[in-house]
Amino acid sequence: MKISKIVLWLSVIDAFLVLLASASGILFKSIYARETPSWALQGIAQDIVNLIAVVVLCIAAYFVNKGSIKAFLVWSGVLLYLLYSYSIYAFDVHFNSLFLVYVAILGLSFYALVGSVIQLRFNDLQTSFSVNPLAKVVSVFFLMLGLVFFLLWLREDVTALVNGVIPPSVTEANLPTNPVHILDIGFYLPAMLITGVLLWRKNLLGFLLAGPLLVFCVLMGTAILDIFLVTGSQGSATNVGIEAFIALIIVVSLVLSVLFLRKVK
Repeated sequence: MKISKIVLWLSVIDAFLVLLASASGILFKSIYARETPSWALQGIAQDIVNLIAVVVLCIAAYFVNKGSIKAFLVWSGVLLYLLYSYSIYAFDVHFNSLFLVYVAILGLSFYALVGSVIQLRFNDLQTSFSVNPLAKVVSVFFLMLGLVFFLLWLREDVTALVNGVIPPSVTEANLPTNPVHILDIGFYLPAMLITGVLLWRKNLLGFLLAGPLLVFCVLMGTAILDIFLVTGSQGSATNVGIEAFIALIIVVSLVLSVLFLRKVK
């Protein structure tokens, strides 16, 4: 497959800016000085995982340049993760010296992803996904994961609306709304459910979305687990059951992503 070098360079510039933003967030207390202690720690934990994402993005970009479809799926998944993460940084981290960097990362991730999709020749990709025995397994995983998190987020939000109060996750971070709930309920969880249905029907679009979404789940799960570990190390209350559940999601997503990508021709 052929992806424009301009699009790949956008992702490389993106990676450099993420490296700058994440290193600054970890090293300089001034970056999150206006955040609540909990939200600041979450930002640092996210920055640590963003550094891992940068490495994966650059390695994947190298192999995408050589025409690897498998690398393209990984590369797309990392961009999807950065698009998600930096939507939160750009909209829900108080204005700081990295504001324009956050906005640039958000824009570069979006245009690199969209630019690559525009160039895809779907008819040529059909044979690469024609036989994949893991399709229904991944489909069930997406459907279950999507439904579980839909119920979890709606339980908190609907309960707060019925009782006329603000959800605890919003008050703890001192934010107008919960950006994770907005992105998940509005975009990512529906995408996961739709992909699950398409995969079950062995639709090509389902195969193309499954790889990136599995990579996204690995990175996002790692970020969430890292947030628990970092906040727990600073004395915040932790829940071993939730941490174990997130760890399970990471492991299952990683195993499925490896096995799924191995079947891509």
